[in-house]
Amino acid sequence: MVAHDKSLIWVSLDIKRVEEECIMAEFTKRGLKVGVTGSRELKAMPHYDFKGSIVLIRNMSAVNSIYVAAIADASGGVPVNSTSTLVIGHDKILTYAALAKRGLKIPRSFIALEDFREYEDLEKLKFPVIVKPPIGSWGRLVSVAKNSNTLKSIISHGSLLETPHLKVRLIQEPGMLGVDVRCFVVGGSLIACMERRGPPGEWRSNAALGGAARPYKPDCDVEEASIKAAESLNAEIAGVDLIFDGKGEFYVNEVNVVPEFKALMKATGVNVAGAIVDYVLWKARR
Repeated sequence: MVAHDKSLIWVSLDIKRVEEECIMAEFTKRGLKVGVTGSRELKAMPHYDFKGSIVLIRNMSAVNSIYVAAIADASGGVPVNSTSTLVIGHDKILTYAALAKRGLKIPRSFIALEDFREYEDLEKLKFPVIVKPPIGSWGRLVSVAKNSNTLKSIISHGSLLETPHLKVRLIQEPGMLGVDVRCFVVGGSLIACMERRGPPGEWRSNAALGGAARPYKPDCDVEEASIKAAESLNAEIAGVDLIFDGKGEFYVNEVNVVPEFKALMKATGVNVAGAIVDYVLWKARR
């Protein structure tokens, strides 16, 4: 185990991105020195240095984030977000189940389970549809199927992948392709929203893929749904993504439990990193 000074607050990360730099700068502004734990360190369980500490989980890797949170739990620390929140939030199918259970509107979705080659009811879908694995980010391994033949081909190709989770496919009837709204929730409060539009020719709206972002003023329904979506996963910090159908209806598309916020800060001018740090400090004082 790598020796550390005892800290009441830790930040866990894989690499230090802009978001983590901003978070560390906010702690420094407040005259605080926090512990930093990286993926290359050996972590003894249950006797790591997290006892009595808040551990802010900022790992890029879904697996790393879940395991560090579990280690923090076992070591007497308090991970933010929690282990259970990270497990659910990193799996889109589990996320949709949690959202639907709370009565939130989600896209009309179907699950193509592992190792099944033929589906008898594909013609019932309203094409085009979005096809994606339950685990993943930045729009990777996400496709658009314009007809049932293309959909069958995508499902068949997925069955050849080695990872069981990637063999499963989530099939969705989409809203407005290339447009969504990211709402950022911290400690049960909505602090900022932005609208994202994909670049020309790109149907995905992810800022990481070059999408343009601008401030979005949420109405009461959007604010309520965003907060309720975070609560559905017991997420203390969450990026809630909404999609719209062009007819005034919106749906909760994703709940990001280790959310990026560089583009959000740039688009809105809101100090998201400061809001996260303020919440962590409030939690540490409780």
